[in-house]
Amino acid sequence: MSNVQINADQQLYVIDCGKGQTCFGFANARDHANQIARKLDCPDLVFTDQDYATLAGYEKYCNAVRAWGQSPLTRSTYFDPGTDAKVARVLESCRIKQRRVRLILGDTTTGSPWLEEHDVVGHIGRSGGILKVPLLIEPGEHGGGAILCAHLLAIVDWASGDFLYRHAAYREADLIIKPSGDIDRPWAVLWREELVASFSDIGKAGAYVEFMRGATIEPRVFQ
Repeated sequence: MSNVQINADQQLYVIDCGKGQTCFGFANARDHANQIARKLDCPDLVFTDQDYATLAGYEKYCNAVRAWGQSPLTRSTYFDPGTDAKVARVLESCRIKQRRVRLILGDTTTGSPWLEEHDVVGHIGRSGGILKVPLLIEPGEHGGGAILCAHLLAIVDWASGDFLYRHAAYREADLIIKPSGDIDRPWAVLWREELVASFSDIGKAGAYVEFMRGATIEPRVFQ
């Protein structure tokens, strides 16, 4: 474990990869190890209070990942700890059926969306490796980024506009369009009296607002 250092202030493991460094949170190591321990029925992989924020804890996380890789479950899709069971079922169904979807991400405690407009429309794929995580693959691409499954507020079917999944706490952002006073971008979109976007055309502003409310509008219409 000589390539792993502890950053207690930021609650991170700092891992030397040879040509750079990557970071992994203490809580992530604990939560993944505990999830794998539960699914494999291996209580020896469960974190103790003494493991948290220690090199021994990171080693336990690595042991859990290796154990997963040696089990038949490594052939299945791996979802983040805290992922709603229905989210996992819907994403897996969409992956198998190659269904195009729109993802709405946000705070699952408050139900407040993050108003993401990039990397939220596409098909569901899956990574390689030991932990095969869901990916969002945009049209024309062969790969994509990992989906923050535990932060999904809604999954919308692109073809029909139907909600395949909607978190109980999810609330659409109450966005308002107002004149901005800016000559180049005269239309402003506000949320909670704060500027979140501005546009040269009111039609684009309206398309943006509808997209953020879950409508299946191509982002290129307003981007």
